[in-house]
Amino acid sequence: LAGIVTSCTGLNMLLGLASLLAASRGQMQMAAWCILIAVLSDGADRYLARKWNVTSDFGVQLDSLADMTSFNVAGGVLTYFWFSPQVCGYFAGGAAALYVFMGACRLARFNVGVKRKDEFQGLATTAAAILLAVIYLTCPEIDATLGVVLVATLALLMVSVFPYPKLVKILSAPLWLWPLLVAAANFNFHWTVWACSLAYLASGPFTQIMRRGRPPEDWEVQH
Repeated sequence: LAGIVTSCTGLNMLLGLASLLAASRGQMQMAAWCILIAVLSDGADRYLARKWNVTSDFGVQLDSLADMTSFNVAGGVLTYFWFSPQVCGYFAGGAAALYVFMGACRLARFNVGVKRKDEFQGLATTAAAILLAVIYLTCPEIDATLGVVLVATLALLMVSVFPYPKLVKILSAPLWLWPLLVAAANFNFHWTVWACSLAYLASGPFTQIMRRGRPPEDWEVQH
């Protein structure tokens, strides 16, 4: 069973490598899709590890290295090859470097820090990678300057203290919301994706403001 979980982690890492190679050859859509599929592999890895109770320190470290490859480095390379033809290479490279470094800091903090049951402290690297890939797939012609600023914002949010809900909390949203999102997506898929993305990004600062420094509750260490 542990071998199956490790295989999912390895697949996550290899998809990150595939994304890097695709971006370097100008196959940007392929690069973005590899990142999204890597997210699914990462989710399968964590789900199976907990379901079969085969978590270990080795698995945690390997998973972190796979995430660094597939979400941070692949996301940074996607950023560079996406925007460098339109803006100064140093500008695009700087945003890519910031994204990679902040993502690494986010992963390190996650590995040694204390977490809440239903939320992350700072934007998760997985969420940042999803947003970056989805933005490319839905709006590849975005203004390069705006795109670089957006990537830099994702980087800074990863090391912020803003609370972001985990998937399990998102799925517990009111049932009426899901048909509304489906209807909105049928009307205009791209605008719906952007609205949901911006709403999620804004949820962290908004929640922090609403709490106004109240002490955290229900904290637990997750391995």
